[in-house]
Formats: sequence, structure tokens, C-alpha cells
Amino acid sequence: MRKSVLFLVGILYLVSIVVVTFFGMQARMDQFKVYVSSVEIVNEGISVKTDENGNETKSIIVRFPSKEATEATFNIQTKILPENATNKTLAYTLLGSTGEPVPEDNARVLSNGTITFGKAMTVTLIVSSTDGSSKKDTLKIRCLAAK
Repeated sequence: MRKSVLFLVGILYLVSIVVVTFFGMQARMDQFKVYVSSVEIVNEGISVKTDENGNETKSIIVRFPSKEATEATFNIQTKILPENATNKTLAYTLLGSTGEPVPEDNARVLSNGTITFGKAMTVTLIVSSTDGSSKKDTLKIRCLAAK
């Protein structure tokens, strides 16, 4: 009986050392994370308008390549600062004119930042950091029929 109690105490001691070491290393690793300080959509052709309150609105026009085309695509180009951010993964959200998510058959955005439009429409794109820093940028995209 006494040997089994000592054995159990020894096992618990070893497990506690492993747990404390693991969580201590996790805490130290978090100290070295570099969080995103800004996300910016930087495509050529973006126009920026400033309202009377000093708020900027970015917008761009995308067109279907021809009258026969069933899709128009737009590749998002972003700049993330600092360049050495630990997690540079971005999330993309498309919202309609009333703020609702856009149905995927109308427009969809891929994880690489490519938007595919299935019809002419206006959307708001929100590009957000995923590292917990809550940094984002928005762009109003007007997708128009071919000329």
C-alpha cells in the first residue's frame, strides 16, 4: 500500500512538472508574438474620398471582361505592417449594400484574396487581421457590366 502511494505521488509530481513546463513555455512564446499594426488594401486604381468629418472611403470599379462573360474577377492586394508580424493571415468578408453578407452565387472571395463576381453589383469588402489585433481595411467595389 505504501509503495503504491509513493508511486502515485511520484507520477503526480512528474505530471505537474511537465504541465508547468509546457504552460510556462507557452507563456514565454506569447511574449515573442508580433501583432499586426495595420492592414491596407493597396490596389492600383483605388480612389479615396474624404467626407466633411475627415473619414476616408476607398472605392474601385471592376468590369466584366466582355458582354458574354459570366464572371468578373478582382485580385486584392494588401500591405500588412509590421512586415515581421507573426500571423499575416487575413480574413475577407463581402457585404451587400444593406450590410448583409453577399450570396456566393453573386460574389465570393477566396482565401488568396481573389473575388469572383457572378453579376454586376456593388459590395463592401472588409479585410481583417486574424491575429487578435482587430486591424482592418474596407473597400467599396462596384462591379459593372462590360462596356
